[in-house]
Amino acid sequence: MTRNLVRRRRRLLSASLGVLLSLAALVAGSAAPAAAGPADRASTQAAVLRFNAIWEPGTDNRAWVHTWTAQDLLHRNGELFGQGWRIDSLTMVRGANGELRYNAIWKPGSGPSPVLIGWTEQQFFAQVGTYWNQGLRPWRINRYPHAGSFRYDAIFKPGTDGRRYVVDWTRESLLAEDAKMRAQGYRLVQVTGVPQNSPITNDIRYVGIWMPGTDARPVLLGGTWDEVSQANGNHWASGYRMKYLSSYLTNTGALRYDAIWEPGSDGRPVIFGWDAAGFAAKNSEFWAAGYRPTVLQSYLSVS
Repeated sequence: MTRNLVRRRRRLLSASLGVLLSLAALVAGSAAPAAAGPADRASTQAAVLRFNAIWEPGTDNRAWVHTWTAQDLLHRNGELFGQGWRIDSLTMVRGANGELRYNAIWKPGSGPSPVLIGWTEQQFFAQVGTYWNQGLRPWRINRYPHAGSFRYDAIFKPGTDGRRYVVDWTRESLLAEDAKMRAQGYRLVQVTGVPQNSPITNDIRYVGIWMPGTDARPVLLGGTWDEVSQANGNHWASGYRMKYLSSYLTNTGALRYDAIWEPGSDGRPVIFGWDAAGFAAKNSEFWAAGYRPTVLQSYLSVS
């Protein structure tokens, strides 16, 4: 184990704060597949595409893509669906020219798992009601401004619980709701900050999804790099591993993080702000060590 945490654009959190994961100590897995051919199709002339990711223990040959168009992603989803894979992670990144691209991870699964991309607010809420009556619950929700209004992406999975989800909530309102939901036996599985349209406001609104759970489930909203680093180290020592991670640039250019931790004892690797080549190299390294990507998010930085 060697210390190698550097506060630069490339950042890695793993077995504990500031300690690189000892790959030799992990169970070997199969070789990682090469990144998909069209994986770097986002326009990045004016900025650098950077990645946040979390890996979890696993031996399956799960598929992942980044910066794909909605059309290509939905086509690939149809192919993988027939092969017994279900989409589990879906995030959006806006290219340098404003184009929307998508990152996704598929895991082994069965049963229905509808995916929505780029729906209007009216369409989204109507479809949630339809799917709910069909025994499907939202698993992931993206909300982002586009073409003068907010658009939605979502993944639905089979379920019968009374799952709670909210969009466009302030930080204070979401934290108050989380306290109520915890008392009712629910825990957050997603919390995502969304900068608002106006360029002169730093207002952030949140998407949240709760599912049944009883663990302590630490949550961080809008943290700085120092805050999320310290929180990860503290939670790691207390027997928690990062389960969910999202970052965004505020309208004033500040990078902020949202994160959720769950009980665990594995050596779960996490990276922040790595470029495409660095992410691909780390994915191959961790894949060979018996870890698979479970969260994949990207954003354009100014350098």
